[in-house]
Amino acid sequence: MRDKDMNLVENRMSKRLLTICEMLRGAGDIAFDHSKEEQGKQMLRTADVGCDHGYISIYLMQNNISESAIAMDVRKGPLSGAADNINEYGLSDRIETRLSDGLKELKEGEVNSVVIAGMGGDLMKRLLEDADLSALGIKAGVLQPQSELDLFRAYLREKGYVIADEKIVFEDGKYYFPMLVIFDAKNESSALEKATALLCDKGGVSKEDALNICNAYGEHNILSSNPLLHDYLVYGRQVDESIIKSLDKDAHAERLSEIKKELFYIDSILKAAFL
Repeated sequence: MRDKDMNLVENRMSKRLLTICEMLRGAGDIAFDHSKEEQGKQMLRTADVGCDHGYISIYLMQNNISESAIAMDVRKGPLSGAADNINEYGLSDRIETRLSDGLKELKEGEVNSVVIAGMGGDLMKRLLEDADLSALGIKAGVLQPQSELDLFRAYLREKGYVIADEKIVFEDGKYYFPMLVIFDAKNESSALEKATALLCDKGGVSKEDALNICNAYGEHNILSSNPLLHDYLVYGRQVDESIIKSLDKDAHAERLSEIKKELFYIDSILKAAFL
């Protein structure tokens, strides 16, 4: 094979995929509630759902984030390509490839973590609903929906899952929002409570609106005053203001109301987190 640097799969990976992998690194301590003395005793074993080229699974092995992985895809073509890449990196003893629609072909106890990325929020929700995560032994994962972000975050909360961390990645002109999710959390998210309080206090919104805002933009992004969130909000405001100019107030009253609500949310976040 090539020299050591060329042997690192990260050289083939996007910023989005690298961020997803590194977010999973902290999942073990959060999900398994390790004490300082116990840290490292239980390694992650990860299902990479919709694995495509298999780079995520390979990176997890090369960087000792997981001890094993099952790279899963519903399509035979990508799965075959993933198997070729896994063999190229000499990791076929630690990464298994498996044809599967979501987590359907996963057996109890095979993994304790999951990565699902690059799919629409509605499809990702269906994949989670089709599986019994508790019975499978899956405690945590990184989820990165491409769409329906507000509905997807709301779904996670309804299920009792906790968004333990969230990042924003800007790449090739697009914004991505990978989330570290704990599926068997014992308590509510303190981040959600803190963001709600901040939005009510400094943003001047109701508790209901504060929750809607967190669903739309992510409480961790708000609390960290993520500069990429600022850029995302400013861009969103420009788009909304442009849309308003094109709408007739009588013919498009409902749409106008939706856009004005969104602008109110954007201005509330900017006031609470960036002033």
